[in-house]
Amino acid sequence: MASLRSRILHFSCLAVVLYVGMLWSWKNTGFPAKRRYGENRSHEGMITGRGPTLRSDLSPSFTTNQASCDGPVTNFVFIKVHKTGSGSTFLVLARFGRNHGMTICYPIHDKHRRLSYNSPNLDRSACQPSLGNYTLLINHAIMNKTAMDRLMAPGTRYIGIVRHPLEHFRSVFFYENQPAKDSVNPLGKYLDSKVNYKPGRTGMGKLGKPVCQQKNFQAYTLGFPRKLFGSRKKSVLEETLRTVGSWYSIVLITEYWEESLVLLRRTFCWTMYDILHTTRRLHVQRDPKKSAPLTDKQIETHRKITPIDYLIYDYFNRTFWERTTKEGPEFWDEVVYFKTLNLQVNNHCTLSQGDKVFPSGKWSREFLADSTFCEELDWTTTQWNSALLLQLERQNEEISRKQAQIESE
Repeated sequence: MASLRSRILHFSCLAVVLYVGMLWSWKNTGFPAKRRYGENRSHEGMITGRGPTLRSDLSPSFTTNQASCDGPVTNFVFIKVHKTGSGSTFLVLARFGRNHGMTICYPIHDKHRRLSYNSPNLDRSACQPSLGNYTLLINHAIMNKTAMDRLMAPGTRYIGIVRHPLEHFRSVFFYENQPAKDSVNPLGKYLDSKVNYKPGRTGMGKLGKPVCQQKNFQAYTLGFPRKLFGSRKKSVLEETLRTVGSWYSIVLITEYWEESLVLLRRTFCWTMYDILHTTRRLHVQRDPKKSAPLTDKQIETHRKITPIDYLIYDYFNRTFWERTTKEGPEFWDEVVYFKTLNLQVNNHCTLSQGDKVFPSGKWSREFLADSTFCEELDWTTTQWNSALLLQLERQNEEISRKQAQIESE
């Protein structure tokens, strides 16, 4: 494990060197203007229906483990765990869903765009109506495999995300509480007050009551049964972990988010264009009180408060590293390539007003980054939800038109 993490640090440094080289190379290379691909449609100032502009005479480059891919996975659920970097992940997945014509299950009742939160119950009545099958679910929802399999199109794949429990707790705590002016370490002070904490039978408050985001909340969102949060039976917990883990095609790790995106790309047979993302951080903590270190005793107290979150994080973190090891050394070369390319794309979108063709490479096809691409790269969650809703409306209109045509024949 330590050697792998050292390797990441090494590759990150290498990425900076490669980035400078690529910046000089691409800046001094002339590319012909390309014809735009896809359909542009405007709605309240937004452009939808876009895909990557690719040269038709170029064959895509795939890694060895993708040679047998039949096509990209375009039917999935993302379990959007609060305060795990899931907002940034949403932006990547929403862009993919729009570009590939996916049909979103969009919350119809909740103004906060949550499908299910205090309860995992879910059916079609929770979504904006669709005349076809839902193929995309990326807003907040509690994992309910049985209900989601009924709701979604056949063959749905599942994506999860987890964050180290202590960092997740820190983020949730300061999201809900503003630091007191007279407190140097408000989080540590709070944990000191919980030093004698003893979890109840459920480990998350009373069943049937609103859930607490500070107690096993990641495990709950990912589908770990709430009734087992107070269990002390190691064999039961381990078997349940394996069951929950089997539901997911991949679980992203917040601390290794870009590495996770590359693994997602390989797992779902996507292109590197599909996982490009903005480098603008959505939430930045600048108050030193929010990053004050904790004592060993305070950390141990936190483990007592949310033990199942630690259990599930350790499980998915371990299986993540096992999978990256199986991918082989080329995986880390691809991570360096991706980080460098993504930096270059963001640099272009930030500093340039023109079009730029990014050449094909070992892990990517040639594509055009134009003003529309750059604008969308910086879109918010609200903008992407609006674009996906517009796409849903047009899909319903098309299905209605075809049905009417059949009935008239």
